[in-house]
Amino acid sequence: MNMLKRRKGESPGGARRRGRRGAATVELAALAPILIFLLLGAIDVGLFVNAGQIVSNASREGARLAARNATLNVSEVESSVLAYLANSFPGVPPATLDAAVQVNVADAYGGAVPGGDLTTISSGSPVSVEVVVQFDSVRWLSAIGVLDNKTLGMTTVMRRE
Repeated sequence: MNMLKRRKGESPGGARRRGRRGAATVELAALAPILIFLLLGAIDVGLFVNAGQIVSNASREGARLAARNATLNVSEVESSVLAYLANSFPGVPPATLDAAVQVNVADAYGGAVPGGDLTTISSGSPVSVEVVVQFDSVRWLSAIGVLDNKTLGMTTVMRRE
């Protein structure tokens, strides 16, 4: 027989629980900022990886265009890459995107294309397109400073038709 007196409606361990009221609230208040910081960090890293994939795709699209015989100059490749990035990052103003993106088209030896004329690159020779983007200009979450001032770059090489 239980010798302890219980209050009406109280469970057997109720006397011990009465002294812990609010402990869960205090624990949540202590851990919530850390959990929110981790969540925002995971979202920011995900955005970084996604932006890296978009830059890779833009470089590939530029190289496809540069490899075609129908493409005559570097400005066509640059405008194609910028249009691809503008479609991929619709919330970024075009002026900001133009300032944050660097497109380099090079010949087989890594040198600049003379006069921007792609017809100077012979058929079968490689042509490379490098796209470099400042991550700060395309990110929408800047609360976490871990990825500040990072750049995303990709180079794609294809043979000219």
